[in-house]
Amino acid sequence: MRKAYELCIDDIAPTAEEVLAQQKMSGRAPAPKILQLLDRALDMFHGLAKPLGVMQDLPDGEFPALYRGRGMNAPDGPVPSIVAQADSLAAMAATMGDALAAKSSELFASGGAALGYMMDAVNSCGAEKLGRRMCALYLAELQAPDGRRALPPEKPARGGVKAQYYCPGHCGWHISGQEALFAALRPEDIGMSLNARWIMFPFKSISGVVVAASIEAHRFQPGFSFCFACRERKCVERLKRLEAA
Repeated sequence: MRKAYELCIDDIAPTAEEVLAQQKMSGRAPAPKILQLLDRALDMFHGLAKPLGVMQDLPDGEFPALYRGRGMNAPDGPVPSIVAQADSLAAMAATMGDALAAKSSELFASGGAALGYMMDAVNSCGAEKLGRRMCALYLAELQAPDGRRALPPEKPARGGVKAQYYCPGHCGWHISGQEALFAALRPEDIGMSLNARWIMFPFKSISGVVVAASIEAHRFQPGFSFCFACRERKCVERLKRLEAA
């Protein structure tokens, strides 16, 4: 089943505290100028973001071809083993619309680099929450009593199942994997496109797979061959958040 979503801005808008934490500024008292820039960026986010998403169930056996893409994945990536333990699986794409990306570009071009940088930080935080919202929607529909998403009879939705998303460009899944995802999902109808280098537009959009599985399936240590080059370590923060949910 393929389903499109018009998302509520309040569900994905980051708080000032979340943006500051992402910028490693939590626990400190930021300068008044920084707080002013942050307030302006958050106001623009609320005024410009138009979040949309699309999700499509992936039956058993379809993920390997989707993941393989152009064959450039790391040999020791954790995503295939996580997917193998899934109760249910879906391909997903979501965007906050092109007005935010256009505003960031406009700010940098017009010399408003400080506000542009803060806008970029807010957009990044919003994209993270966008992914979490798509996971929450998927899990809620799996567990809905009216069965709005049909699980195979051998995989009934279990209590304690957690939903997490995994994206091309992270955790050993080469960014070229966007190509197969876009072919499967066709997110052009929510305004998303892909260029020749597999970069999504609008910027700060997301695509990947949502894995509904036990928390044990999502646990892994960042000690893979590609981890040394990763500065974000979002996997660690996402797992902490998942375990606390």
